[in-house]
Amino acid sequence: MLESRHSEMTALYNELLIGVTNFYRDPLVWETLQKKHLPNLLGSGSKNTVRMWVAGCSTGEEAYTLAMVCKDWMEETGERVDVKIFATDIDRESVAKAGQGIYPDAVAADLTPRLLTKYFSRQGEAFQIVRTIREMVVFAQHNLVTDPPFTNLDLISCRNLLIYLQPILQQKVIDSFNFALNNEGLLLLGTSETTGDM
Repeated sequence: MLESRHSEMTALYNELLIGVTNFYRDPLVWETLQKKHLPNLLGSGSKNTVRMWVAGCSTGEEAYTLAMVCKDWMEETGERVDVKIFATDIDRESVAKAGQGIYPDAVAADLTPRLLTKYFSRQGEAFQIVRTIREMVVFAQHNLVTDPPFTNLDLISCRNLLIYLQPILQQKVIDSFNFALNNEGLLLLGTSETTGDM
């Protein structure tokens, strides 16, 4: 059936992909990033442009959260840096949805009223990320294992993706991240992930 019906192969492929994500997932991670690491990445004396990559972005919540955290930090400190966030996923449909930045009412449960008012606009029964945040993020389809990585990156966020890969593929991805990051770059992994023997 998989050989004779392309739609069945597509359905199976989509069932194997795990797209679990939400805004401000693991709040302590975002708080630590904002207070401890953003001053080094975005603060005075840093570059005019900071490049970040959210690998395995699913429908975009993580990438937009990163953009909102950076925007908040810059507004609080008065710093002005051009933040470019590349957000990629192997799933074309997820990437297309992420690019629209439209989410159901249920996202309000993950956001404070301040964030919802500041960074979202009501679109009927949904919310859309405001243009200033959407313009900080570029979405693209990308296979972490076979496609070349982005380069000259200051931060890579790859949370809760490596746990689904076999050790040999994990090492290949970590090698790729090592190549992609600047010397002082930051790698953000999920709470149950490590760089292993590396």
